[in-house]
Amino acid sequence: MKRLAGIFIIGALMILGLGFSPADSAAQDKNADDPLLDRTGISKQYLLQLSGTVMNETFSGAQVLLALHAPLVVSRYNNPYLVIIEGFPKRNSTNSFFWNSEDSEMTALANEITCDIKRTFIKGANTFFSFLSPELLRHTGALETRAGDEGKRLAESVALPTAIIARAGRLKLRIHSNSISGTVWMKGYDPVEKSFVQYSARLYGTKTYNLAPKQDQKKGTTVREC
Repeated sequence: MKRLAGIFIIGALMILGLGFSPADSAAQDKNADDPLLDRTGISKQYLLQLSGTVMNETFSGAQVLLALHAPLVVSRYNNPYLVIIEGFPKRNSTNSFFWNSEDSEMTALANEITCDIKRTFIKGANTFFSFLSPELLRHTGALETRAGDEGKRLAESVALPTAIIARAGRLKLRIHSNSISGTVWMKGYDPVEKSFVQYSARLYGTKTYNLAPKQDQKKGTTVREC
């Protein structure tokens, strides 16, 4: 019986051992040594506040969520991290932006990350900013029926921001264990204004947990890039 019990225990250990390959161990060791990632390999999440300018108008109070991951797959730029930034509380919140670092070339040094989008005219990139252009407000008709600030607020309530694909841009981050600061700029073509628009912002925020943006489902005036 003792011999059978011994064989059973050895077999069980061998089965459990199959779940821990050298590759898994190496990945865990990398995350343990990486100052920007959690030891567990779980991604970090930060809630960031934005202030900046777009089309010569200043803004503040916009928010985005930033998630920092170990690279999930080998990207075309072979980036050392995966950074995903999306608008909060809605993905298309006015003056927020979406950034997928797989669309950009990344350099990382100590606790600083820089991502560059090379100038391109290829459509379909997965990085954009959400801009409520003045011409779009005029399309709602609200400015014609109400004067001054009241008309502008009414127009903004029924207009949906345009997602302007970034043709060029740069994201710079300084990452600490519980906070992030940095800057971002993007330039893209606005089909409503029929011109190129530049978006730039400063960002700062702190670590958070288990937040997720929701997609704005309201109906309203919107123009999408063709």
